[in-house]
Amino acid sequence: MLRNFSWCCILVLVSFTNVIAQADTLWLKEFGGSSFEQANEIIRCSQGGYAMVGTTGSNETGSTDIFITRLDEELNCIWSANFGGSNVEWGVGIVEDFSGNFLVCGYTLSMGAGSYDALVLKVNPNGNFMWQQTYGGADWDFAKKIVAHPQGGFLLCGSTYSQGNGGQDGMMLHIDGQGVLLDEWYVGLSENDGFHDVLALEDGWVTCGFQTEDNVMKAAVWRFDMLGNQQWLRLTEDTSGYDREALAVSRDADFLYLTGPVYADDFTRSFEQEIPLDNSTLYEVLENQSFNFNYLDCVSVNGEIVFAGSRTTTSGELGRVVRKQADLYFTGVFEFTGQHKAKFTSIIWHDDILVLCGAFQPVASQNWQALILKYASHNLHEVTQDPEIIPCFTVDVEEVTKPSVGQQGCIFNATGQCVATDVIWDPAQVNNRLSAGIYFFRCAEGCTAYKFIVP
Repeated sequence: MLRNFSWCCILVLVSFTNVIAQADTLWLKEFGGSSFEQANEIIRCSQGGYAMVGTTGSNETGSTDIFITRLDEELNCIWSANFGGSNVEWGVGIVEDFSGNFLVCGYTLSMGAGSYDALVLKVNPNGNFMWQQTYGGADWDFAKKIVAHPQGGFLLCGSTYSQGNGGQDGMMLHIDGQGVLLDEWYVGLSENDGFHDVLALEDGWVTCGFQTEDNVMKAAVWRFDMLGNQQWLRLTEDTSGYDREALAVSRDADFLYLTGPVYADDFTRSFEQEIPLDNSTLYEVLENQSFNFNYLDCVSVNGEIVFAGSRTTTSGELGRVVRKQADLYFTGVFEFTGQHKAKFTSIIWHDDILVLCGAFQPVASQNWQALILKYASHNLHEVTQDPEIIPCFTVDVEEVTKPSVGQQGCIFNATGQCVATDVIWDPAQVNNRLSAGIYFFRCAEGCTAYKFIVP
């Protein structure tokens, strides 16, 4: 069984009335420990509040685990837990069932049939472990999204090197509430192909990703009926021959909205598409801006669409959110600005509220931290000054072998912020330069952390 570690929550509420309109009250939380964190998907819960899944490296294994966090309406932590084995686990998608349990998907290198395997684990409404299942063969297999199946159970989409027609292929699995495999489909040609997102419909599902032909990646969206029979496939290739792929799909009424990157030699741009459910037409916008950017998720509600991702600068990444009308006409933008780095990976929209999650790298830290942001309306206003962000939890790191005098590394405080870099370990000198508190020393040549206290 996957091991379970607790995260201690510290509640923080930060308002930014000096940089946004009063009607757009902003809650902002940073989640992290002494190492890497990234939030990958956030969902609205049936009992109110939110649930988030991601990946954490803040544990004593020297690898990564899946984390799940339950939040209230103001993004206060109700509970958090992480699950993992002795090797790599990566948390990607999350869905809630009718009983309030959460199913999380991703992939694991700690267990399964061999190499990376797709992983689904289930926890109850209080975050207690219920069961786990792996899916895959001897080669690499990844799960990227999990949604409820229209006729019961769940759809799990991703990619596989273990099955299909050669190279990488799209993988779609139908599992029941206990993780038992009910059906499976593999889609692809002889080159690399894959699924990134899936959307359940009343009579089947739609999935998006890419298909490779003559060594060129083409953005792809497939529609399947309830039995998994392909109804149609639309491929979109770039006129200049660049690679492209569809990362996210959303639905509003009788239309699908998709987004993804177009890769060139020295830049990345995004495309947005509007496609009727019957695939009768295609309306597309290519954003040929003078900067690199990539939208990772999209949501469409009542004739408006929001795209979320990041913009690359010379110094790093800025979290970027763009709002558009149904005809993909630009109406607003929000970005994290300043010296820190950020990216948004998932977005939800309900009751005129926008909630985003992703990752954030504080100026003083070498580590990415999980990030959640909530607007009390869906109006977007650019933040033009650096906000003060305080971590919402710490991760308890079990003590390992004490470092030897002379070893080089970094020191983190109890909330995961890097407070000293290029430190040569000497207990007497280290204690003299730090205020009282709990700290972690991480050696430069290793991933484990040593916990020590300055009196």
